[in-house]
Amino acid sequence: MTELHSANVEPASWAWGAMPEQNRHVRGHEFYPPFADLEKIPALYATDGQSFEEKTLHIHYFTGGSDWYIAEVDPASGLAFGWARVNYPEGEWGYIHLVELEELYLTPAPRPGALSLPILVERDLDFTPTRAADIPAMAS
Repeated sequence: MTELHSANVEPASWAWGAMPEQNRHVRGHEFYPPFADLEKIPALYATDGQSFEEKTLHIHYFTGGSDWYIAEVDPASGLAFGWARVNYPEGEWGYIHLVELEELYLTPAPRPGALSLPILVERDLDFTPTRAADIPAMAS
């Protein structure tokens, strides 16, 4: 198991409690995972050298046709590394700023006769850590 913190980050700063949650009241659940789950996620760069297919994805965020899967995280900065597909069939590996993702909340302009639902990123509460190669969305 990879140690959660890196040398330049104090372990106490890993608490999600310091991370802002602008939209919890709308979402109805915590955006960030519980600490017990968080401590199992490798720190940023901890899985360098591991193939993308073999990386374990620990958190899944979603909205509409978009998905974000998290493989590594630095809770002190809110920066994560993972795979994202944003309203497009193909996705890519890269860095994801979790604070910005949590703050995303769009309300479409109302149209006569149309249902206007807000766009809000949610954490998949039923997601369990899964190898990237075993995620169907990543196979396409």
